[in-house]
Amino acid sequence: MLTSAPPRSTWVLLVIFAIALFLATLISLGMAFDVFVTPPNLPDGLDLPTRLIQSHPYQEAIWPFDAATNVLYLIAFGSLALVSGSLRILAGSHPLGSLLGAAALVSGVVGVVGSLIYIGGTKVVIDQAYCDCGFKNEEAISQFWAINIVQGGTTWLAYGTIAFGALAVAVSATVLAAAMSSAFRGVAWAAVIALLAGLVLDIVGQGQIGDLVLAVATGILLPVWALMIGSALRRPGPAPSVAGATSSAV
Repeated sequence: MLTSAPPRSTWVLLVIFAIALFLATLISLGMAFDVFVTPPNLPDGLDLPTRLIQSHPYQEAIWPFDAATNVLYLIAFGSLALVSGSLRILAGSHPLGSLLGAAALVSGVVGVVGSLIYIGGTKVVIDQAYCDCGFKNEEAISQFWAINIVQGGTTWLAYGTIAFGALAVAVSATVLAAAMSSAFRGVAWAAVIALLAGLVLDIVGQGQIGDLVLAVATGILLPVWALMIGSALRRPGPAPSVAGATSSAV
């Protein structure tokens, strides 16, 4: 048990973070493997405007799942931002405690902003039907480039979320491990490796492999990391504080 005294809501926020992140990853994998909606089988010879117009019904059908994924990410990273101060308290007098809280806060806030921008940007494209003005091709191409800009921006916001999240988890492996179970450090470092590996793979163009590696981190390792901290907070009985355990180990 961690004896520094964070707010009582901390373990609740950690559980919400874990559940929301797990569900978001599950839905995201379902979309990637075409579990919910089957994409259209369009002929190779179609020009871009025709391809975009004929694929619009698929975009409308898949959007609720896409939106649900991002709402869950919004909840998860909002919870992480709210719990960042408690993580700082749990660190006690450790010199890296401020870095732990700041990294978690930045990761959470950037994740929230990215999710909101993505939901708002894609919803406009889904809701706005083509007009009867005779310029459907031009509208389709304009929407295509507009959503590409939104997705490009939110992708880099996601990269920032992952990078700062990995930093927070890495610092927690040092700051909190002395007062946690023996498996905590291994889970934390495994999550860091998976997050950074997935991030690098995605940036260099290996998106499918990178997404699967990131799914291991967000669907398994990070929820376990959060639940281990929450479990330590709920565990009855006295135990050394983070600062005390760290001092005794030196």
